[in-house]
Amino acid sequence: MNPRLLQLARESRGLSQSKLASLAGISQAALSKAENRVGPLSPDRLAVIADVLGYPLELFDWPDEPVGLGPSGFYHRKQSGLGKTALHRIEAEVNLLLMQLRRLEASVEIDPPFRLPVLDIEEYEPEEAAARLRASWMLPDGPVHDVIRTVERAGIVVVRRDLESPKISGLSVRPPNGLPVIIVNTGMPPARERFTVLHELGHLLLHQFPSDDGEREADRFASEFLMPARLIGPHLTGLNIQRAVQLKQYWKASMAAIIQTARHLGKIDDRKYKSLQVQISQLGYRRNEPAEPEREEPRILPSMLDLHRSEHGYSDAELAKVVGLKVREFHAEYGAARGLRAV
Repeated sequence: MNPRLLQLARESRGLSQSKLASLAGISQAALSKAENRVGPLSPDRLAVIADVLGYPLELFDWPDEPVGLGPSGFYHRKQSGLGKTALHRIEAEVNLLLMQLRRLEASVEIDPPFRLPVLDIEEYEPEEAAARLRASWMLPDGPVHDVIRTVERAGIVVVRRDLESPKISGLSVRPPNGLPVIIVNTGMPPARERFTVLHELGHLLLHQFPSDDGEREADRFASEFLMPARLIGPHLTGLNIQRAVQLKQYWKASMAAIIQTARHLGKIDDRKYKSLQVQISQLGYRRNEPAEPEREEPRILPSMLDLHRSEHGYSDAELAKVVGLKVREFHAEYGAARGLRAV
């Protein structure tokens, strides 16, 4: 048994040691010693714990060691305002996801046409970094028509997961032995999701080390990548609500992001900005903006699953075993069999 997997599995279910011990009918002392590599658990006790947590017993034999979530994790711990239990649960779930993806990647050859470089935020302003990346990825002027497709062409896996709190929109990780991953929270409007993916791309590109102003830098990167200032700037003078809706339909960026960009570029003053914010609230657009673009879908992960099913002959029960889940949860997290998709 790997004690770190035992702890991860427990934390991923949001359970304290005392709560899990109570549910499993063992002492907290025994569970604590097992997690701290002091005392072993009997196979019978471990089987009961696995059943309580809803994981297959084999998960606890995985040799993987958890990793920290890097700069993105630093920012969400600092700014989300979530309690320790909620943060530990999210970090445990992300770690388990990374382990699962590593196992799926092992049987799949992925050769993305573009690469994700590393830039030093001390050398590049976020806007310059966005412009350079757009150029290196050979994006034409104008809107990014499919943000998720664009980042996945650089070998970045995009995954949706329910993070159970609107306080965290997304996370990104560059694991030591695997593809970079962007996790976006479920339930976001499509335009906000596009911005979130690019915000996390900014972290992956610029923040090998956390920056004091990292969240704002990632926002600036995302805004410039999504709607370059030299292209959208001339259309932001005298911005009003109707014009914001029109620009949203073209750039597939939220009205909130467009208004913020207009302020950042000096196209509207603080008084106009506050007036637009009031109108947004009065119209009910803060929660439900009009003119949402179609939702984009990740391709890399579904394609990996399809390849395992079609070329390697895996059943869903076998795939569930590969990723350390029971079949019902595997279907909830990864979906059932579907048609082939190109990566």
